[in-house]
This record gives sequence, structure tokens and C-alpha cells, in this order.
Amino acid sequence: MEIGYGELLIGINEKYGEEVIVETSVGTADRGGASKVLSVEAEVKATGVELLEREADVSGKVNYRLLYLDKQDRLCGLDYFKDFKCRVAGEKIAPSGSFDVRFEVPDAGARIDGDTVELSAVVDISIRYFGEEAEKAVTSIGEAEYAVREIVSDSTKKSERLVDLEKTAEIGVGVKKIVLFAAEASPVKVSREEGLATAFGEVVATVLYLNEADEAVELSMPLPFAEKFEEEGRAAYRATVKNARVILTDGEDGNMIEVEATIVMQQVAAREITQTAIRTACGEKQLIEEKRETLRNAFFKGQDCFAENLSGAIPLAENAYVAFVRPGCHAVAEVTVREGGVRVEGVAAFQVIYQLDEGYGSMQGEFPFGYDLAFPAASIGDKAEVLVEIGEAKATFNGKEAHISAKAAFDVALYREGEYEYLSEATEGDLIPESEAGISVYFAEKGEDLYDIARTMGVLPSALVNANPFLAEPLTEDRKVLIFRKK
Repeated sequence: MEIGYGELLIGINEKYGEEVIVETSVGTADRGGASKVLSVEAEVKATGVELLEREADVSGKVNYRLLYLDKQDRLCGLDYFKDFKCRVAGEKIAPSGSFDVRFEVPDAGARIDGDTVELSAVVDISIRYFGEEAEKAVTSIGEAEYAVREIVSDSTKKSERLVDLEKTAEIGVGVKKIVLFAAEASPVKVSREEGLATAFGEVVATVLYLNEADEAVELSMPLPFAEKFEEEGRAAYRATVKNARVILTDGEDGNMIEVEATIVMQQVAAREITQTAIRTACGEKQLIEEKRETLRNAFFKGQDCFAENLSGAIPLAENAYVAFVRPGCHAVAEVTVREGGVRVEGVAAFQVIYQLDEGYGSMQGEFPFGYDLAFPAASIGDKAEVLVEIGEAKATFNGKEAHISAKAAFDVALYREGEYEYLSEATEGDLIPESEAGISVYFAEKGEDLYDIARTMGVLPSALVNANPFLAEPLTEDRKVLIFRKK
């Protein structure tokens, strides 16, 4: 019996994760010291990712944005960076592949110790690894009948480009100093036409500054972008801020704020690879000993962005009036896939900085949310990932509470889990003994496979189906199987 071998080319689309705690400290003695922390936010960016065998080295930078009062109760802002490295284990990671890395910061904190502020952040790292691997598989077996099925997997390609953005705004006279600056990219929306995809959105730059009266003033500046990509198959798009800065200059009529930002535009495109593979076989004269492998894979089905209104109230101290909602509002969420849609549930956290006659105070509030979002491609059994961004947060004060309104943007990616079985190795077994009986009877149980029954009875599947037409499909009930033999 001649057995032929070849390779199955399998696309890899796997997600792996790790959690690290990044801690550091910063001195404030030369800045007037620190008496009270009002809020702290941590943002993470990747500085390098090296793919190794079964693991990836990830280096990144945590940007802490601290808002605090100095020892004279003046409002101060501080940006501080801390580098970190960690290793993410992944069974299928190989140096030849590519990746998409994301960070989330579910918790960040700051503690004053004398003139030093101790900073910490919990960083969740996720790597989606894209690659290909070749698996040994049986391609032909002489003197045998075999069942062939399709093996479908994704071949994923990642590309990225840098886009420079800039904008200028007139803010008038009387700017004393810039306290805080943040720039965040909104989830990308996509329009498609004739093989081209336009990925568009905006980077929202938030500037907090003090005027000559030491009052906090918040300025929001949107920087729109739109990039065209050639599109083949299914693709997801994402924009991240690589770096940004704000410059305060003097214009003819007063102060001008210039914002410059560089964003990284990513396209992750997937196309299907379809191949055929032998799943099981029956010999004509010999038994075949089989070794089967099970292939599991995730297939990218699509991506969509959704926007919902979010609101709530946070009680404040008496005699307070709202200054602003702290930039960097964040949320954590889980997503459940339903037929034709997804359910997103989570909690959004807002930090309100308010002013009193004698200074500043802060209060945090957490608002639960739950939304049913229409996603026609979604089916029960699919998996989904969600990235949540909170933007356009505003606060109004009614004398007791700060009423918060904001936009919650959900970037949902949908995946289908696939599982396939194929024949990776086959060897010749014993000769099938010739039966002396003119008829053989086998009592098959519900769910038994045609090829399993054929091997048990020592005949070819085609002969079984000719004598028992109901065997063309897997058995849905116990049945008696007959085969007539020539003596």
C-alpha cells in the first residue's frame, strides 16, 4: 500500500496576554512639593516587540499624568515616563510572524511620601500573533477509500503607516501656564468603495491651563484624519497616537496653542486559505492505522465601531463648583456575542476636579453601562473583543452633584473559532480477513461514523452505502447494518 505525504499551510491568528505592575517614583521638591494628589492617569505605548520561539519580548513606556496640589495649594500637573519590559508566552509565536499589541491600564495610583510621589500602574498586555505554519499531512493512500474535507484558515497581513497632524487655536490673553496635555485617537470608522477603504476618525487633544486668576480652563481640540488603503478580503483598522506635543506661542491678538501629533495607522487584513485534507481512510485489503490531528484556529470575521451616550452624577462637596472632568476617563468592558449582535457591559470611571473658595478637590465616580449593539455578522458561538474609549466628557453642576455626559465608543472585533480534524500519519495494518459467512450483521450506535463502521466490518465504505443507503449521513439513531459477501 503506497502512502503519500505533503503539507497543510495553516494561517495562525492567536491571542496571548500578560499582566505586569509598573512602579516608579518622582521627586517634587524642585516644583514646590506635593500636598495632595487629585488624580493620576497612566497611558502605555509600545517601544519594541521582539518575536522569539513560543514567546515575545515586549518593551514599553508608561506615561503617568499626575494632577496634584503643591504645598501652597496651587494646581500642578506632571508628566512622567517609566520604561518597562516583560515576556509574553505564546505556544504558536515564531520569529517569522507579525503581531498586533495592545495595552490596557485597569488601575493606576499615586501616593505622596514626603517630597516624593510613588506611582504605580497595572498594565494588561495582549498580543495577537499572525503567522503561518506547515503541518505534515497524508495526501494519498493507494488501494483505499478516504474521506476528504476542506481545511480553512486565515492568512493575515499587517501594514502600518505614520500620519502627521497639526492644529492651531487662539485662546486669548492671560494664559499663565499649561497644567495638563493629553491626546487620544478615537476608534476608526471605515467607508468602502471599489476595493478601497477609507479609515477616518480624529485625535482629540485636551489642554488644561491656568489663567491669570489661577482658574483652571479646559480646551478640547479635534484633529481629524482620513487615510485610504487598498483592501482585499476582510480588514480591521486602528489608529494610535505615537507622540504628541503642545506649544504655547504669542500671536498678534494673544496666546496661540499649537498641537502636533503623529499617529500610527494600522491595517490588519485577512484572507481565507482553503485546502483539502484526508480525514480518515479504509483500505481495500488491509486495515489502516491512523494518527489524526485536530486543528483549532480563530478566523477574523469583521470589525465595527459603535458610539453611545453615557451619563451619570457624582456628588461633590458643599460650596464647590466644577472646573473640569479629568482627561483620560477610562472604562473596562466585556462583550457577549448574540445572533446578529453583541452585548457590551462594563464600568466607566470619571474623575471630577472641582474648585472651592479655598482651593481644589477631586471626586471619582463609576457608572455601569450595558448596550445591545447590532452586528449582522455575529453568530452564537463567535468570539469578540472590545476596545472602549470615553471621550467628550463634560460636567455641569447643580449645587450638589456634577452631572457627567460623555460619548462611549466601542471598537468591536469579531472572530469565529474553527476546529478541523485531518490525517497526519498512516501505516499499513493487518490484512482484512475474508469472511466465510454470506452475510455479516453489525449493530451500529447513534453518532457512529461511516468509516468507523467500515473498518469494524472489514469492508469499503462504498460497499456499505450500496447495501445500506441510510449510512450516507452520520447515524441519528441506533441501526442494524448488513453486508453481503461473496464466498
